[in-house]
Amino acid sequence: MSCGSLEPAFWWIFNEQMTEVSPQTPRITELRRQRPRSILLRLSCFVVLGLIIWAWLASGPLLGRLSHEQRWRNFWNFVADLQPGPARRGEGWDSVPSWALELMNSGGWEAMGNTFAISLMAILIAAVVVLPTLLCSSRRLAARDSLGIFGGQGQRIFDMGVGVIGTCIRGAHVLARAIPEYLLAFLLLSLLGPQVWPLILALAIHNFGILGRLWGEVLENADMSAARQARLAGAGRIGVFTTVLLPELFNRLLVFFFYRWETCVKDATVLGMLGLLTLGKLIMLAKGFFWDEMIFYVLLSASLIWMADLLTGILRSRLRQAQAGV
Repeated sequence: MSCGSLEPAFWWIFNEQMTEVSPQTPRITELRRQRPRSILLRLSCFVVLGLIIWAWLASGPLLGRLSHEQRWRNFWNFVADLQPGPARRGEGWDSVPSWALELMNSGGWEAMGNTFAISLMAILIAAVVVLPTLLCSSRRLAARDSLGIFGGQGQRIFDMGVGVIGTCIRGAHVLARAIPEYLLAFLLLSLLGPQVWPLILALAIHNFGILGRLWGEVLENADMSAARQARLAGAGRIGVFTTVLLPELFNRLLVFFFYRWETCVKDATVLGMLGLLTLGKLIMLAKGFFWDEMIFYVLLSASLIWMADLLTGILRSRLRQAQAGV
């Protein structure tokens, strides 16, 4: 049989085998028909919607004594007050940019800068304090037989001391994240007076506990094979941590760092309600009197968080590109 006659037969057998091996992929419409449906979930949605409508229309001691007509009237009055002042006064939407610029010049820029600076200083202080403590707070590194390697009888007292210090550090992490940052800021303002450092320290203490837990979990769940090899080669705990574990886990640590920084921006806004000039103070001063200004400062705070998220995304992307280039 010639090669020309063998080639069509070969491709026919190959196509038949591939047809038998590879299953037919259902279409999207078929997948939609086959998806599971929960009657309880749909019924719960209708019940919740009905309760919301009932709470809006009903009245009573628990729901308030306002009628639903008064509630609707208050709602539409609130919506009308949310319009920028120039548009509400009939000056037109063309004058809204100048109104917004006036708000920024009368304290918005300063409050925005303070909010950003407080959040950045707080997360940097927390990270600088947490990073060295990971060496003692990690159960795998601070154990007597670090990474499953017996260190000898001579280091018994040293290992016991490291274990006690690690227990104290983990307890400090729990205590720091258990106390709300708002309460910490209130107490520090009473001690240090009305300045910016109580807010920075309150956020730094709270994030010390949270970053300690998050970074500690990253270290506890990491692959220790390379670290164990370095330990067998004679490297100490500090050398293993700084030359092996830290470079290997840096990306994951950085993800949690940026996540907490974005949260610090929101917390710094809220802490401004204690009286210091951040976006939170401007929101508190405008609340109840100038709803349009309050919404403007709320949107300004949201834009600051969005810019922080954008900046962290760019930094992480550049870091991934640098690592890929290496």
